[in-house]
Amino acid sequence: MASQLFAQAPKVIEKEAKVTFSFVDDDVNGTMEGFVFTGTLDFNTISNTVLAGSVQTNTIDTNNWLRSRHLRAKKYFNANDHPTLSFKSASIVGNSKVFQATGTLTIKGTEKTVIWNFTNDGKTLVGSTIVNTTDYDIVIHNDKQRNKVIVFLSMPYK
Repeated sequence: MASQLFAQAPKVIEKEAKVTFSFVDDDVNGTMEGFVFTGTLDFNTISNTVLAGSVQTNTIDTNNWLRSRHLRAKKYFNANDHPTLSFKSASIVGNSKVFQATGTLTIKGTEKTVIWNFTNDGKTLVGSTIVNTTDYDIVIHNDKQRNKVIVFLSMPYK
């Protein structure tokens, strides 16, 4: 069919995916690695797309060895007991170029609903969401509003 964007479902190139984060109230940025995609992409019918995947918490890197080690420790992300962060969409609305994915983000065994905003340039999905770490029992600052983090995902596909 001429109207179909893809004859078969596109595949995510996991090794090229990038997960980064930025604390809103601090000058702290970081990365996470070990991205695994377990969803399905369907740009012909975007509502059939399922965005699901995980990253490894022991890969948290803020370009400061001591800070990264503290974030991976039991007090914060507890990488030993909770080796992954995961997300699975429950619904996707929009079109193949711009859409929102609503689903469950699991951090430290705590599940919360979040909304990701995505754009698609035909080769890469780029998404972002804002989470508050205190919702996942990760208290960096005593003032809850200072614990907001923007998470970015760049997910190439072919």
